[in-house]
Amino acid sequence: MALMTVNGADLFVEEFGAGEDVVIFTHALFFSGQMYARQIARLSGRYRCVTVDWRGMGRSGKPLGGYDVDNLCRDVIGVADALGIDRFHWVGMSVGGVAGIRLAAQMPERFRSLAIGGASAEAEPIEKVVKYESLLLQGFARDPESVVDGLLPILYGEPFRTDPARAESLARERALIVANDGPAVARASAPILRRVDIRHMLPHVACPTYIFCGALDGANPPEKSRTIAQGIQGCRLEVFDGIGHQPNVEAPDLLAERLLAHLGDAAA
Repeated sequence: MALMTVNGADLFVEEFGAGEDVVIFTHALFFSGQMYARQIARLSGRYRCVTVDWRGMGRSGKPLGGYDVDNLCRDVIGVADALGIDRFHWVGMSVGGVAGIRLAAQMPERFRSLAIGGASAEAEPIEKVVKYESLLLQGFARDPESVVDGLLPILYGEPFRTDPARAESLARERALIVANDGPAVARASAPILRRVDIRHMLPHVACPTYIFCGALDGANPPEKSRTIAQGIQGCRLEVFDGIGHQPNVEAPDLLAERLLAHLGDAAA
């Protein structure tokens, strides 16, 4: 598929596979729906998989506004409605996980299950907001390569970054981040970094929920996922040893297996 105009933005949407059960994938900052390629290759044999690139990121349009998390949620619900999808499974990493929590709490009738990775339900500390905003607003305009140098240790665990056998994969990830539209990603990131605390929403998530994170996550350390798990009744939490913020790339087959198991359990 290609661009869909939804909620005042041109959103890039792709579909893979077929079937009654739909899985919507939402991605992390700096990336696109393509970050789930390895997982979708496994899941699309059983499920209709839909990826949505957030406004301002990936292959979607770059509007001047509308980047608060509530509006990002409206974007995805608009896509689901346009595609005739009533209920779905949600897989979201980082901000995709934050959006999933909000929607699952506010629109429980739409959710078959929820899987969230490397997310945080808490507001970001102001010192972290200032650090990242300075890095993104100024760095991408002046020297994107230096921005990436600062981001890699936050986004990827040391085993992935230092393993010669993973050098090609790391180079691909680096190129994806450098390719971001600097002003657009700065506009998109500011409201995400300044999002509100949503821990009060956690008890209202009622669907089967799988929470995963990397033990070496430098963006949202495991205690953030543990806080989420403590608030959602009956959820399952898994911490991947030796993995950073991006299990989809650092442990792609393991994540695919875990998602298949989670989706199967949710349908049982």
